[in-house]
Amino acid sequence: MPEAFQTLSKIVAKLVADLIREKPNACIGFPTGRTPRLCYEFLSESSRNGEIDWSGVRCFGLDEYVDAEEKHSFRHFLEENLYSHTNLKAENLYNPLFVDDYDRAIADAGGLDLCILGLGLNGHIAFNEPGTPLQSWTHSVLLTESTRQANAEFFQGGRIPSRAVTMGLSTLLASRKIILMVTGAAKKEILSRAMRAKISSEVPASFLQDHPELMVLADFDY
Repeated sequence: MPEAFQTLSKIVAKLVADLIREKPNACIGFPTGRTPRLCYEFLSESSRNGEIDWSGVRCFGLDEYVDAEEKHSFRHFLEENLYSHTNLKAENLYNPLFVDDYDRAIADAGGLDLCILGLGLNGHIAFNEPGTPLQSWTHSVLLTESTRQANAEFFQGGRIPSRAVTMGLSTLLASRKIILMVTGAAKKEILSRAMRAKISSEVPASFLQDHPELMVLADFDY
């Protein structure tokens, strides 16, 4: 495993742990996929060692497939890779597919203190695909073919979902702090476009440029 990826994952895990120690009832938006998996391993280890108390933390999944088997769902991923290794309370785990008004639920919890994001090769964040307007809240979306193929490995040759529910761009940008995790040199060009080119709905991640508390962490120079 590349050292840069390990370092990146440790940094994000420490930032999450520090936030929880500072604010025990923090609200955090968590992603799924390859990028955060090692970070979750570090958080899980710290949690098993009693170094983090999650009992008051509220966790909001960024997105969820609409038509996936449970074993392939993002809810299952977060449960398997993070939630089950902590003392999180079941009533503090939120998923956009199972909450009628996700943005209201976030607001009622006090708003997101931190949102962790990955970056898609087409510039998406959460499942906000190219063309998503800035004024978008939690909504249903048809996934692009490139996004479906990027996630194909998780379905082991089975049917890849075509629809999802995702926090919108306005939902994400309302978070007090955002960490954008980017792994793999293949994302170097899209990261540069997202952070240095003109803000455009064709690269949804570019809207992050205007966030006052954005931290971009990559395992490569860009």
